[in-house]
Amino acid sequence: MEKIQLNWKIAGKAGDGVMLAAKFFAKLCQHHGLQVFNYYEYPSLIKGGHQTGQVYASSESASCQRRHLDLLVLFHPKFLAFHLDALDEKSVVLINAKSFDSSQYPQLKARVITIPFSQIAKQEVGDALMANMMMIAASAKFFDFASDQLLELVKKEFAGNKRIIEQNQQAINLAYQELGKSIQEAQLDCSDQTLEAKAAADKNLLLTGNEAVGLGAIAAGLQFYSAYPMTPATGLLHYLAAQQENYPLVVKHTEDEIGAINQALGAAYAGVRAMTGASGGGYALMVEATSLAGVAEIPLVILEAMRPGPATGLPTWSGQADLNFIVHAGHGDFPKVVFTPGSVLEHYQLSKLAFYIAEKYQLPVFILSDKYILESQQTMPQPDLAIDLERFSLLANQQSTGEKYLRYQDTVSGISPRAIPGLDKAVYLANSYEHDQEGFATEESLVTKRAMDKRLRKMETMLAELPKPQVFGAPVTAADKILISFGSTINVLQELLNLLVAAKINQPAIIHLPCVAPFLSKDFEQLFDWQKINEGKQAVYTVEGTATAQLAQLLRANSQLKNIKSILRYDGRPFYAEDLLEWFQTQKINEVYQIK
Repeated sequence: MEKIQLNWKIAGKAGDGVMLAAKFFAKLCQHHGLQVFNYYEYPSLIKGGHQTGQVYASSESASCQRRHLDLLVLFHPKFLAFHLDALDEKSVVLINAKSFDSSQYPQLKARVITIPFSQIAKQEVGDALMANMMMIAASAKFFDFASDQLLELVKKEFAGNKRIIEQNQQAINLAYQELGKSIQEAQLDCSDQTLEAKAAADKNLLLTGNEAVGLGAIAAGLQFYSAYPMTPATGLLHYLAAQQENYPLVVKHTEDEIGAINQALGAAYAGVRAMTGASGGGYALMVEATSLAGVAEIPLVILEAMRPGPATGLPTWSGQADLNFIVHAGHGDFPKVVFTPGSVLEHYQLSKLAFYIAEKYQLPVFILSDKYILESQQTMPQPDLAIDLERFSLLANQQSTGEKYLRYQDTVSGISPRAIPGLDKAVYLANSYEHDQEGFATEESLVTKRAMDKRLRKMETMLAELPKPQVFGAPVTAADKILISFGSTINVLQELLNLLVAAKINQPAIIHLPCVAPFLSKDFEQLFDWQKINEGKQAVYTVEGTATAQLAQLLRANSQLKNIKSILRYDGRPFYAEDLLEWFQTQKINEVYQIK
């Protein structure tokens, strides 16, 4: 079967329904068995501004957004100026307007179709808001999706609301008719085959990173989540709140982030699996309590959803510059784990693992992610959704007669048996002070050292259970270029590999780090041919969304790797594989990037 791929984008102002339209079109592509990546951009405004939703769909893989557009759909003609660099002579622009003055855009190569969707929706359907569905339907017609398949999806979405279904059906029929006439008049050559719904669609899920984190947490037995809303972590709060009807789960919208993490710590102390989440500015308020989790050895999972700082920064855009902050978060020395998942599937997998690691080793575990992947939708295979309620490192319900319970018992592994408050003959004393093995506060020198050594011993104990560096593309020892990334950037680098194959350019080795703390130095270093590295025969680059090359700093501090350059982007936008391809071809980089 010939490869199917399409790149669709819709743009309008906040309040037009851009994100809803993009989600619906993404679901339509998923319904037809295509792999999907749906990326959103929007300003920090309730109404107005410029907002986009972009769906790249393919019969093979769709790991990230693509730059070149097949179809651009505009709620208003004025938004065309924002997208000229993504259009060429093969692109089509569909505008919600009666007419369009092309003389304002002499550089425009794309063909333009104008249809007054809002006017038609108001006159024919009786609701101007139905223009939204008309634009989705016109897009479906453009790519030759059958109208009955779109209607089937509408019926699923609005099951039980007959009036809404009838209005949408009328809007779909009108849009198919109007675009059909426009295509004939413009003599456009669109898709030559009708895409049928595929059974494979039932085996895949279309989730945002936030939803995947929530699903993974529920599968791991999450019982309590507390948070204060802050983009881009708010999506997890909304998702879990909606799941309270389906699972034994309590979700608390707290007064602030300090309350959120302390409520989660209280729940974890009481024995339930607990989690909290925030963006960088919100997590800054949680740092002190993170150290409390460290010294009291309370298991806690924390989603830190990165966006550009400092301070309020760019509230609705993406970046990775909280890396150093989270790796070093908390005052004093204590063990912590920082996972940096890349794909939506990996967000699900590492969220499940986070609860296991947190509970077994009794420490805070971070899921460090960013707006780009947390709010984008990506196809992932249906996972095993069985909920794992096995408990770890918990004390047996009863103590033997005469046996004294030591909550912070000094063990070879560093893991002490954890009681749940209220157990017979097992007093669980926890506070923020340094303490002896029973939990009583101490300032005695040797007891302090012994307690610190005991906690830090967990770091060596857990190394074998943490996710190892992953290699894509060419073998690390054979490649001329080695690209290293963490978190969501791997999605773009995987697409770069596809573009390099198509362009017949030798692939680099790509190393993805799903865990950055504790840093798995031994596993990382064994990937390299150190003679080649030391002789300068291989060029090593980090690809990261920071301005100060924080990942390169981390690698220099934790490995023998010292001669590192970095490809950086820190304007709030994601990397594009096409830009990196151009760099491979010409050694020139787009002006929004910087190489250090």
